[in-house]
Amino acid sequence: MAISNEKLQKLIDQSEIERILGLYCRAIDRLDLELLHSLYHPDAIDDHGAFCGNAHEFADYIIANLRDAITDGMHTVTHSVIDIEGDFAASEAYYVAYQTCHGGLENVRGFFGERYADSQLAAGAIDGPQDYICGGRYLDVFERRGGEWKIRHRKITNEWGIVQPNSHIKDQGHLAHFNLPGKRDRTDYVYTISPPECPSLASYLRATLASLKGSAGTP
Repeated sequence: MAISNEKLQKLIDQSEIERILGLYCRAIDRLDLELLHSLYHPDAIDDHGAFCGNAHEFADYIIANLRDAITDGMHTVTHSVIDIEGDFAASEAYYVAYQTCHGGLENVRGFFGERYADSQLAAGAIDGPQDYICGGRYLDVFERRGGEWKIRHRKITNEWGIVQPNSHIKDQGHLAHFNLPGKRDRTDYVYTISPPECPSLASYLRATLASLKGSAGTP
């Protein structure tokens, strides 16, 4: 069964929006402020709990905060549901995030609060790194301007969380061979790879759409 131009365009749009969702995770984990700015329209709003306001100001705030408070982290989007109508799209994307925070009484109290800090002090674990694992959703409105999709409004939910002392084994046994951390800047390996022979799905679909438009009798 032939696919219509309209359906193919929606697949292209969905692919481009999903790429933005993935690039947000890269920007946060690699502390890439320039990339993070590029994902939002200039007048976008981000409601992130501790910060609600202009998304570019949020980007400045969160990157500085993560650089100071976090030693390592990884965000991932597990799945998304995207509804597209013209130049606007609504997206619900589930996420899981992992972050390791500095140890020390002042650091742990500042990030996790006094009750958890006091419990780790009593357990003799206050000086070691602490893990925060959480999950929730990114609830986004995307807008296409000048042919380019970006976030216009974002609200996050944080629906569960686990805090615990870090137990990552890095230098012993077989696990020592798999201590292969990424970098929290543009020296990370991802910035060195460029697969010219493997075009993105959006590029492939866009070429297919152009081909269909050039064919006689395209539905």
